[in-house]
Formats: sequence, structure tokens, C-alpha cells
Amino acid sequence: MIEKVVQTITKYQMLSRRDKVIVGFSGGADSVALLHVLKELKPRFEIELFAVHINHGIRGQAADEDADFARGLCKKWGIPFFEKKVNIPSLAKSKGLSEEEAGRLVRYDFFQHVSERVGGNKIATGHHKNDQAETILLNLIRGTGMQGLTGIPPVDQRRLIRPLIEATRQEITDYLRRHNLSYREDASNEDIVYTRNRIRNQLMPYLAREFNPDIVESLTRMADILREEENFLADYVKKVYHNKVHIFKDLIKINLQDFTDLHTAVQKRLIRSIILQLRGSLTNVANHHVEAVLELAEGGRTGSETGIPGTAWGEPRLEVEVSYGFLIFRKENKEKKNTDIDFMEPLSIPGKVSIKALGQTIRAEKWDRNWGLAHSPECIYINADRIKGGLWLRFRRDGDRFKPFGMSGTKKLKDFFIDRKVPAARRMQIPLLVDEESIIWVVGFQISEDYKITDATENIVRIYIENQNS
Repeated sequence: MIEKVVQTITKYQMLSRRDKVIVGFSGGADSVALLHVLKELKPRFEIELFAVHINHGIRGQAADEDADFARGLCKKWGIPFFEKKVNIPSLAKSKGLSEEEAGRLVRYDFFQHVSERVGGNKIATGHHKNDQAETILLNLIRGTGMQGLTGIPPVDQRRLIRPLIEATRQEITDYLRRHNLSYREDASNEDIVYTRNRIRNQLMPYLAREFNPDIVESLTRMADILREEENFLADYVKKVYHNKVHIFKDLIKINLQDFTDLHTAVQKRLIRSIILQLRGSLTNVANHHVEAVLELAEGGRTGSETGIPGTAWGEPRLEVEVSYGFLIFRKENKEKKNTDIDFMEPLSIPGKVSIKALGQTIRAEKWDRNWGLAHSPECIYINADRIKGGLWLRFRRDGDRFKPFGMSGTKKLKDFFIDRKVPAARRMQIPLLVDEESIIWVVGFQISEDYKITDATENIVRIYIENQNS
């Protein structure tokens, strides 16, 4: 089997000289075989190995004995050993995740922690060919696209490697027996409460017995074929992404016409790529979320929007909207989102009001005309004698009307924003300078005609944005 693993490593370029490899090591058959094979190949590939063990807090004393076994074997083989104990059931409940999801997240988080500690650059897991076949069936049963039918990738993002992926469970068992290697049995692998176990222990044997004795080979061969097509489409979408998508700090947008001109299959992949870029994963992103974005884009109506859920693990919710010819994806800013519509702070002269949620400070001061007037969207000068009852800062309210500079009548503030193509999601984040009767300044945009200074104005107030975070 060692030569088969060497072929797999070479075929997928899994290892390079002087790699530091973090090995997931449960103490079960697959992980013992993996660690032993890599130990045997250390001189050949000139690699360093580090074993990582997670005690999931599910199996009580048996799990503690697994940890003792794994620790002892690593000591015998001279391999640095790292372990972590976590109460996965409790964590899963607190985060609203399944135990399987919580366990996976903890594992890879600890892999990353150990990698950073030792300077590791590869993570190896013991997935094999039977795992591959079972995963394909599991995805098929749940409902999946082409990517799900490709199963478990041999190499994931050039860092996570699976050297046993082309070896069968039987080949692994034979290897352990030939080398007289002991391992721990996990009784939970037989528990048919878990869907994957039912597939492994009931469905796969049934398919092999009643339909195709080579079902594992057939499924993995199909996955290999689909993976080639998946890779082609993924490369194509990368080119589209590079040429069409505009990336900002917490926002990604694409021209709506460019997007709708793409084939639907490419549109869906592009949506997922954008979500992955902004959120860091596709956890909790279902097909109906992608379809909702497609419907949004097809409608093409400015101001329409939908959302992509976040995760209990901290990945942010995304807002998706159509705005003046663009399809825009942005991270939800809870601090801004929760800006109180009833926020209202007095602005003294002189004085200032800081709006932490927006990263803005608005300052007011008396001004002499002889000091010069440098009007801009961020700095205005108003006739102090027109102020009625004092100055305040607040946010937009239903029914707000405004008399823009140069106009003889008022207009709805909503129409003012539409005319200036201000996205709907941003309108509630724009402060308004008001007195007891009117909107004086749409901050950063326009002053009211009624408060402008003239040659006859005697008392002037300068109001400006002291600082503003982009």
C-alpha cells in the first residue's frame, strides 16, 4: 500500500521537501495507518510530522483511553503529539450546530492552531476510497450539484491532503495486519442513528450485493470524471471573477448586465464564489439562497434585496441588493444596522457630536466671513439667524422632506436619495442636521436653500465632518 500512497502523493503533488505535516490522529484504524505510512515515508519526502488528537467528550472513558493510546503510540514512534479535549455536545447546542459540524469545526480550528505553533504547512487526514464513495452517496441523498458528486478532494486549497484517498478500507486493514499495528475501535461507528453509518453499514453492502459488487470503484471513478469537469468550470469562473467582479473592503459588486449575460450555471458558481470571499465559507448557504439572488438580479429593480445567513461560528450575514445597475454583496454591519431611528443628539455652537457607529464626528463653530468660505459636501456654512430652536443630528424618518440648495420647493428625502443614486441600505446611515422645523443639511450631500448665506448674512456657523472612516 505504501507504493500506492506514494503514487497518490505524487499524482496530486501533496508533499514537497521539508514540509511540516499536521496529521489528524484519532487512534482508529485509518489514522494509525496514515501516520505509520507517513512515518515510513519521512526520509523519502524529507518531511516532519506532528500528530493532533481531539477528545470530543462524547464517549467518556473510552475516549480518554483513545487519547492515552494515541499519545503512547506517538511517543513510541517519536512523533510530537498535541491533544485537545472539548465537550462537543455542549458546544453544538450552544452554537446551534449538529455534533458532526461542531466536531469538524473544532478539529480544523485546532489543526490551524497547531500549524501556527509549529510552522506547519500541510494537514493530512485519513480519508480513504470507501469514505469517498460513502460521501458521494450521502451528498446524492441530500441533494447536491456537481461539486457534491465529486466527493472528497484529494487536495483541498493546496494545504489539506488525503494521502489514503485511493486506498480501500480493505487495503488499510491488510496493511495494519501485515505490520502488526494495533488501533482503537470506535463503537459509535456502528450506531445507525447517524446517516453516514447507515450508508456504510446498510446501504453500501446492499448496493454491492444486489446491484454492483464494484460499487466503491464505480462511484469513485465517477467522482474522478466529474472532478475534471468541475475543475474546468471552476477555472472558467475564476476568470470571470477576475474580469467582472469589483472587490472592496467589505463589499463586492458586479455590473448587473455583465452578470445576467452569463449562463445560469456560471451565475450560480459566481454567487457562491462571492459569498465564499466575503464570509470565508459556504456553511449554511443552501441552493434556495443562491436562487433568491438569481431572482433578485433577474428583477433588476434598484433597492430590492435579499440576505445570506451567517453562522453561529461567527461568519457574517450578507446583504445582497440591486443598486443602479450593480448587484452588490456586503457584510452586514450590525453596528450600523442597529443605528436607532430615534437617535437625536443636540449640536451646540461651538460643539460636536460623534456618531461612533458611522465613524463620523460633526462639529459646529461660529465663523467670520473674512476667514474664507470653503464649501464642500463635507463642510457647510449656514445663516445662524435662520436656526429655529437649536441644532440636532438625527437619522432619516418616514415622511422627511427637504429643500435642496437652489430649489424653490421641497421634495421627499427619499426622492432626493434616489436622484443621487444612494443605495437603499445606505440611506439610514446618513445623518441629518435639523432644527425644530426643517432639515438643514443632508450630511455629506447638500445644504437647504433656506439656510444658505447671502451677502446680507451677519451671523455664520460653519459645520463640518471632522473625520470620516471609509
